[in-house]
Amino acid sequence: MTKPRIVLIATAPEAIVVFLSEQIRLLIAKGYEVHTISSPGVERMVGFPSLESYHHEIVMRRPMRPLADAIALYRLWRLLLEVRPDLVHTHTPKAGLLGMIASTFAGVPSRIYTINGLPILVQRFWSRVVLGITERLACALATEVLCVSRSARRILIGSGLCASRKCRVLGDGGSHGVDTLKFSPAVHGTSRAASRKRYGIPEDALVIGYIGRIVPAKGINELALAWQMLREKFPELRLFLCGYCEPDHPMNSDLLETLRRDSRVHFTSDRVADMPPIFAALDINVLPTYCEGLPNVVLEASAMSVPTIATRVPGCVDTIRDGVTGLLVNPKDPTALARAVQFLVENPACRERMGIAARRFVSRRFPEDRISALLLKKYHDLLEAARRNGRPTASLADNTPIAAGVGARHSHETRKGGIVGNAHN
Repeated sequence: MTKPRIVLIATAPEAIVVFLSEQIRLLIAKGYEVHTISSPGVERMVGFPSLESYHHEIVMRRPMRPLADAIALYRLWRLLLEVRPDLVHTHTPKAGLLGMIASTFAGVPSRIYTINGLPILVQRFWSRVVLGITERLACALATEVLCVSRSARRILIGSGLCASRKCRVLGDGGSHGVDTLKFSPAVHGTSRAASRKRYGIPEDALVIGYIGRIVPAKGINELALAWQMLREKFPELRLFLCGYCEPDHPMNSDLLETLRRDSRVHFTSDRVADMPPIFAALDINVLPTYCEGLPNVVLEASAMSVPTIATRVPGCVDTIRDGVTGLLVNPKDPTALARAVQFLVENPACRERMGIAARRFVSRRFPEDRISALLLKKYHDLLEAARRNGRPTASLADNTPIAAGVGARHSHETRKGGIVGNAHN
């Protein structure tokens, strides 16, 4: 027998590096063999850590692309047949759909689908119909569905996308929680000046920050309009955009060009893994999104004692206590967003109070070690249930070393802590 073998699948590489690294380390320390699968790009992440796990790359696109999706599904199925995992855990809708289908056909006994977001809420009619069908299929094939927030669970069940009996939330929510030791203003207090200098931001400026994908569904159009209202009122104000554009969800090119030409708007398009110094540079965090599952950016900003202004949508309402740890505004309302920013700009004592309260809130509700402990228990319970039902699974008591070159068939190169070869690119 070998160690219990777990495969984690996410569409985007940053989900592996930024969100799941600590879970991977914990799983390995607890005696699991861990494989991760994502689209290519992990090695381009700034600060990419070396993990004692196996990483595989398969191209997966966020939008529906029938031919490309069929190819990705076939490659996933072949890879899972090679790896022979005891449990597959998928994140994000596309990886969830492909991963659940592939792992079902590969005979994986335990299949977890984590609902990280609710893109179905912002789709047009036919896209919503198609996405509804795919979400129902992914949930039906999963042996367990985890929602990252209670509000997301209510919508998932209320929409008939998943049966309530298999749909759960770990603790107060979250796919991985937040490391409040890593994301700490006490630890990164000296990072503020260095981070601002790196991105050309004056040390004495008041900085509004947006961190995330630069795509329409994140409310970037509304943020740009709100910025135009604010920049004339507050000459000391700066806008910092930390994220990257996606060809599959393009922004208005004129709007982006206007922002890039503005000397008081600062960009980084790096896929940054070391985020605390970014948050240390901010005074106010904004997230004018149209929909979320549970926004990690709010949890991380809160842990850094940075108050957030976000939209009153599912997911965001689970991470902010309106008027206490941050502010909530209606989505797609740039005027309301500008007024909320103006309030915090003009009330520094309130900003500080909210920042302190925000850190206290996430430290109590969303600590990483709490989520990790609940997830480990979930894995253990599912593997034990599979074993009791007569499914052959490995035991944590067996500490046999990982066999070198696992998954090396079909021209598939594998190594620990690195990027798997090109067979699936």
